[in-house]
Amino acid sequence: MTRYYSWILILLIGCCGYSTRSTLPSQYKSIAIPVVDNQTVKPNLGDMLTDQLLNDFTKDRNLSIAPIDRADIVLECRITNYERSPQSYTANQEVITYRTTLNVFVKALDKTKPDTEPLHDGEISAWITYDAQSETEEIGIARAIEKVSIEILRKLLTTW
Repeated sequence: MTRYYSWILILLIGCCGYSTRSTLPSQYKSIAIPVVDNQTVKPNLGDMLTDQLLNDFTKDRNLSIAPIDRADIVLECRITNYERSPQSYTANQEVITYRTTLNVFVKALDKTKPDTEPLHDGEISAWITYDAQSETEEIGIARAIEKVSIEILRKLLTTW
């Protein structure tokens, strides 16, 4: 009977695992992240997203950052929309919260097989809300950039 319970315990423990490993094929070891193209009227968004992507991919450590000519993947990003809109109001019609939205067109090119389809080719969006009384638009932008960067990283590493 003890042997029976031991096997059940082993099976249950084996089912409780969690992994943050990438599902990337093993041939991909490095990524190049050129400066993000900002097609909005809001300045510096491209530079901010470039810096955030570099930080997030460096922290993640599934892919090393490399120059374009030595990378297995080239990540091309283009910010196509930035929007800040009031989300909620007080009884006096003063803004309580704003919603910041970023839309980014992302293309991940496989440099190991240049004539193949992109690994990812599509738009990724992220939005956040922030308190108009205690936070600035810059804080809202930084949080939206962080969120869209994490979403880009997640999509590239898990949805091949």
